[in-house]
Amino acid sequence: MAWITVDQKLIGGKLRDFAKRSGISQNEAIGILIRLWLWGIDNAEESGRIVAAEHEDIEEAIRPGFLEIDRSTISNIVDNLIECGWIDQEDGSLYLHDWMDWRSYYTSYEQKKAKHAERMRDYRAGKKKSQDPEPEKKPEGSGKTKRNEYAVAFEEFWKVYPRKVDKGNAYKKYQARLNDGYSDAELLTAATNYANQCQRDKTETKFIKHPKTFLSDTMPFTDFLDNRTQEPAKTFRKGENPFM
Repeated sequence: MAWITVDQKLIGGKLRDFAKRSGISQNEAIGILIRLWLWGIDNAEESGRIVAAEHEDIEEAIRPGFLEIDRSTISNIVDNLIECGWIDQEDGSLYLHDWMDWRSYYTSYEQKKAKHAERMRDYRAGKKKSQDPEPEKKPEGSGKTKRNEYAVAFEEFWKVYPRKVDKGNAYKKYQARLNDGYSDAELLTAATNYANQCQRDKTETKFIKHPKTFLSDTMPFTDFLDNRTQEPAKTFRKGENPFM
């Protein structure tokens, strides 16, 4: 599943110019652009170059957004996309303008996924290499020694995490992330950064993620490993109708 991002910089003179030239509302203009960019996820290179595409291909890409419209009108809209600078022409190819900006969060997601896959390969290779015929003895205090005790590193995580609820399930998720190859230090850093953000934003307790959610399989904690905490104003996933 892929998505593109839309923020407030989309709404401006460039959008108004495109809407006026095309005889449509700004909301319809936004819908056309979103459909074009969602189509671009599978049809454009990371540079923005639309692969083997001509004017007619762009027409077909945006046509599903219109219930009843003649071909000449759609062709005129594509001309306006080019004239207003939403699509660039260079060396006989068509490019989605500022494509790296509109797909930035998807690119970040792909990079994060690739990095996680590499981490998992390294972790599995290291784990296999370190396996011995006889199990190693755990250092004192390194794991659960009694039914209601937790690993020392997890207790450090729990101490800084800004919302303390459902500790047992949080510990299970913590262990799962360790098995994924993340370190105790990384999880502690993520919890600390998240706690600092909640403090800065004065986030109400009810809006702070449960620790088991923070450490869940979708790995929201990774956003706090490098302090990238801002979210786009709106995201649209492939298959979602931007005209609704």
